[in-house]
Amino acid sequence: MLTNSRRTAVLLSAVIASALILTACSGQAQAESMPEVIKFGVPPGEADPAMLDEMQPVADLIADATGLPVEVTKTSDYLAIVEAMRSKLLDVALFSPMPTVIAQDVANVKPLVAGLGAPYKALIICRPDAGVKSLADIQDHSFAFVDPGSTSGNYIPRLMLTRAGVDLDELDSVFAGGHDVATLSVKQGSTDCAAVASMLLPDMVEAGAIAESDYEIIAESDPLPISIVIIARDGLDPAITESITDAFVDSQSVDVLNVTGATELVRAEDADWTMFEDSAEELGLEFKDVE
Repeated sequence: MLTNSRRTAVLLSAVIASALILTACSGQAQAESMPEVIKFGVPPGEADPAMLDEMQPVADLIADATGLPVEVTKTSDYLAIVEAMRSKLLDVALFSPMPTVIAQDVANVKPLVAGLGAPYKALIICRPDAGVKSLADIQDHSFAFVDPGSTSGNYIPRLMLTRAGVDLDELDSVFAGGHDVATLSVKQGSTDCAAVASMLLPDMVEAGAIAESDYEIIAESDPLPISIVIIARDGLDPAITESITDAFVDSQSVDVLNVTGATELVRAEDADWTMFEDSAEELGLEFKDVE
């Protein structure tokens, strides 16, 4: 059993809140193990109203593999997906690697496929005039995390700050809700610093949403070995989960790889989860306490 800490309550309170809200409506749609429609959940996009259209290659792959229609549902955040799966409101979802550990423990989900090979890190950026020169300096500044369930926007940045001696309980911080919103909070001056995924920041610069002169990169994490995970709810028919897994691993479709931000798709058990498991332990997360 891992050690309790005040950080556990901060990090996991959103899971509990999500559970209380979504469990109330779980009786409305208790999916059978062999559904008539595959309900596929995706996290919110980053300032991209066309996200659901961009997910079509993934939905088509699942539909072809299972022979069932696929209903793509955009969710409010990663932790909402956890409870939606526990309540059987979703069958399959596109997920982040770090909260996959939580989802396995609290919702008994099954990781099917892992996306590997993307040049992907967690960045911590600050306004150039904020006077922040190191991670330790952030203690006295405001900070925007992304989403409670985000690997690069919450968990890994928390680990980076903790290792630098920042007291997260005393840090003036908020959850912005998206990588784009967190980044723009630095540009607009509503926060001094923010977390953002490395692959998203250049896209925002190219789109003109932010200029390189609007921020400084204070720190970056080690490369994250898994970019995305395809997970399935507990009780979904094994024939469906196996057909979905085989379809992703065998396909290696360029369109699907582009959507998932990966260069290779492998069975989840063949991926290296060590970094995320070690990070969870170092952060003091007690997944068994979330009921």
